[in-house]
Amino acid sequence: MIKNIFFDRDGVVNEVVFRDSKIESPRSIDEFKIKEDFREFYSKLSEMNLRMFIISNQPDIARKIMQQEELELMNDELKRVFKFEEIKYCIHDDSDNCTCRKPKPGMILNLIDKYNIEKNESILIGDSWKDIKAGQNAGIKTVLLSQNYNREVKVSPDYKVTSLMNLYNLINWSDE
Repeated sequence: MIKNIFFDRDGVVNEVVFRDSKIESPRSIDEFKIKEDFREFYSKLSEMNLRMFIISNQPDIARKIMQQEELELMNDELKRVFKFEEIKYCIHDDSDNCTCRKPKPGMILNLIDKYNIEKNESILIGDSWKDIKAGQNAGIKTVLLSQNYNREVKVSPDYKVTSLMNLYNLINWSDE
């Protein structure tokens, strides 16, 4: 039974942004659009006794192509609309070699320890190989949200779905 959900943000909770045919994260609140699929999924789960978290790589801060203030505005929007237990970001770039940047499991393991979470009651939902590997490295179940832009991702998640509502019908969610 699943009681804890770790969501990647970009591509799962909000829309990705296409710049020069490249998939990227929104860099401003004007680009930040919540996905309708996520809204519907969240509304189904919100009445259950689930803990929901966001874990997201946001290297554009370290790359100095996004301001920390814009990230905070996006957080404020998420907190205004949804009730996440916690939102965690890794604002480092690959060269920083930190333990929190996915595919390393640091953000997940930190939250597992902080909230005394059982790994076997947890799932990560992401749209990239880094998300899936981070969940696997943390020892929790994983879901790849397959989209047009990530069809070639070569990972072996526990589940692969094309919409969050498909996932809703596959999982034994906690309703206690």
